[in-house]
Amino acid sequence: MEKNNSDIFIISGEKSGDIHGSYIIENLLKSNSSLKIDCWGGPQMENAGGNILENYSNYSVMGFVEVFYKLPLLLNKLKKCKKDILRLNPKLILLIDFPGFNLKIAKFAKRNGFNVHYYIPPKVWAWNPSRISILKKYVDKIYSILPFEKKYFLKNSLNVDYVGNPVIKKLDSFSINNSENFNNKIISLLPGSRIGELKYSLPVFKNLVEKLPNYKFNVCGVSDLPKSIYDGIKKFHNVNVKYENTYDTICNSAFSIVMSGTASLEVALLGVPQVVVFKISKLSYLIGKLLIKVNFISLVNLILSRNCVKELIQDQFNTVMIVDELKKIENNVEYRNNMIKRYSELKKIIGMSDASLKVSDKLLLSI
Repeated sequence: MEKNNSDIFIISGEKSGDIHGSYIIENLLKSNSSLKIDCWGGPQMENAGGNILENYSNYSVMGFVEVFYKLPLLLNKLKKCKKDILRLNPKLILLIDFPGFNLKIAKFAKRNGFNVHYYIPPKVWAWNPSRISILKKYVDKIYSILPFEKKYFLKNSLNVDYVGNPVIKKLDSFSINNSENFNNKIISLLPGSRIGELKYSLPVFKNLVEKLPNYKFNVCGVSDLPKSIYDGIKKFHNVNVKYENTYDTICNSAFSIVMSGTASLEVALLGVPQVVVFKISKLSYLIGKLLIKVNFISLVNLILSRNCVKELIQDQFNTVMIVDELKKIENNVEYRNNMIKRYSELKKIIGMSDASLKVSDKLLLSI
């Protein structure tokens, strides 16, 4: 039998996946420090003890059109990743989110006899249901972090466990007294973690800062992106860019304005009123609108299955509409309290499980 040069091969393609992967690596190595864990990921996974073969910044792309333009690069990275898998012959492959890339790896890996697990699977309930058959055929085990997903996957005969949401573990040590924050005139801005997201969010946020000179703005920056990206907004007297202190920054603000993604869920679980925004290229948005079949874009509203936070999408993502919503949150106590009340419901639905620990334990039983 061919020698296994790796115990677990983990593949993520963005900052959130890098963070989730780092928790899993920490747990795995606590249980067995001799494990060899190879990764396509980022600095968090490397700091946790993973051997990084390729940094996600070299292959992470967002948007339908953007993927098309970067296709030659992505095909080359896929080829390299497949070579790494064959060379290392891991006992198990763990895919984390990043479906456009990872589903191709799943197909390749399973056809070559590898044990394939998927953490944070593709959102097939939202769009591209044809991916269900790919998951069913090429993935041995799915670990879901969204409570409503399990029923959907089981209905389609997939092997799935709901493991809780990894955000819960990240927020353990953070607490706020938001009633004291409403008068502090501090707004936290979460413009996203990818260059493609910041391209659309930062210009609007810059206009907002100019329109609200009596407020203080704390921008949650990403340290592994070029700091020059924030030059246009940090020049204002009422703006600070804070790196890697996202939760503290959110907790000390009266409101948050959040580029849609995991961050909207994090802000909700920290109990801070928010506005969720989203913008991509016009062509990518038009394509997405034809393909995506959900009523909401924010995880908060999706999990609750009703409106809780305001979503400003594409052209609605502008200074006028943001200010309108901020004033509504600030001046309408009942509106604000209803949002906070629904946050409590959200927490109950998600549960308090340590998702990363659950996944780690299941991986250890599979290698």
